[in-house]
Amino acid sequence: TTIAHFIALCIATSAFFAALGINVYVVVALTDLQNDFMNPHDAARRINRLIWFEILAHCVGTGAMALSGSFVLAIVNVPLIVWHVKGWQEKHLFMDVTEIFNAADGEKKRRTMKTAFVGSVTLVSSYKVIRAAVMTLLTAAGREAAAKILREASHSPMYHMFEPS
Repeated sequence: TTIAHFIALCIATSAFFAALGINVYVVVALTDLQNDFMNPHDAARRINRLIWFEILAHCVGTGAMALSGSFVLAIVNVPLIVWHVKGWQEKHLFMDVTEIFNAADGEKKRRTMKTAFVGSVTLVSSYKVIRAAVMTLLTAAGREAAAKILREASHSPMYHMFEPS
């Protein structure tokens, strides 16, 4: 495990966390709309401004997974990217203000399924980051770097701040 591999995994996991957060936000916004806590114009505006960020985060995460050598996880994400491209071509990615009430139930179901999928991918990528960090520290160079960091931390003024008087 190299540092570049670890950084790529960190980027992928961060991107998947962003996509997960956006999907959860959209589900909450649609629920607020259905419960009359938000008007249709605000709901459509809030959801539509996040669509490109979600797609970008998902593509960045998938690309970083491929760069890190996690080809299976990258391939698993390709159908969702294809679905996004198809939705963009057919113009059904964005919420229409006039149809948002009619489309809210279906969109909420789709978003819930996407949230479960992206959540699973985020969980697996988080595991890969932790595993890469541990495997990096298990090498001789990694152990030396960790020892140096811990040695420096033990000599810092913050360490002595917590000693009993």
